[in-house]
Amino acid sequence: MKKKKAVKQLDKLWKGMKSHLKTFLKTNSQDDLHQFRVHVKKLKALLTLYASEPENKGLLHKFKPVKTVFKAAGDIRNAQINLQLGEKHQLQDENFNQHQQQILQQGTEAFKSQGKSYLKRLKKAHIALQNNLHKLQGKTIRNFYKDKLDQVAIFFTAPTFDEAMHTARKNIKLLIYNQKASAEALYGKLRINADYLNQLQDKIGQWHDHLLTMEVLSAMNQPDNQAIINLKNSNAALELEILELAANFRQKVSTAEDAAVKIVPETVV
Repeated sequence: MKKKKAVKQLDKLWKGMKSHLKTFLKTNSQDDLHQFRVHVKKLKALLTLYASEPENKGLLHKFKPVKTVFKAAGDIRNAQINLQLGEKHQLQDENFNQHQQQILQQGTEAFKSQGKSYLKRLKKAHIALQNNLHKLQGKTIRNFYKDKLDQVAIFFTAPTFDEAMHTARKNIKLLIYNQKASAEALYGKLRINADYLNQLQDKIGQWHDHLLTMEVLSAMNQPDNQAIINLKNSNAALELEILELAANFRQKVSTAEDAAVKIVPETVV
């Protein structure tokens, strides 16, 4: 992949990220904040792929200012997820709801107060990345995919429901997010069932969201709180689904209709 094409891919994602951030700063739209964070994840995934080329090894360091903004939005997003799961599982705890609403409101106000500063950081980081981006060899892309697939496959031979599961999901998302950028290099050389990977990462994502909400609830409620029981039951079911999906990972991930990387709709989060 030549530098011109690599920069074009970077710029397209960057434009989407900045657009969602600007909209959130104007409207407080939680969906735009979520999409901003999704675009940051996609950019980090793309830069992780690029950084597998020795000439590009310093790119992730230049991306740090964006990660700072991403983290600042994290508490807002987590509060929103906690409220959604609390409602889904019929949480009847006014203290919990008020606390999460407070985090949401105060976090949004604090984030917006730094909006201009955040946009300046993004602009500076964008220029630095454009200037330091180099071409990417097809062989490097294929080795990147093989390495990540190996890591995930090894984990799923004896999976554990802890931070390692979350790390496996991150590796899967690296493969999904980079499928368009990698399609040409992988075509006819490496089969990837992206639909299967998307199903697997989605279930792990649901499991992780439940886990984080249960941790918050456990700190504020009695262990027999009905919402916590509901969440635990839901998470137990998710764990069984994940184990079933992850069984025979090698075979499932290499089974696709053709040798091209299939394109997954832009709904992966």
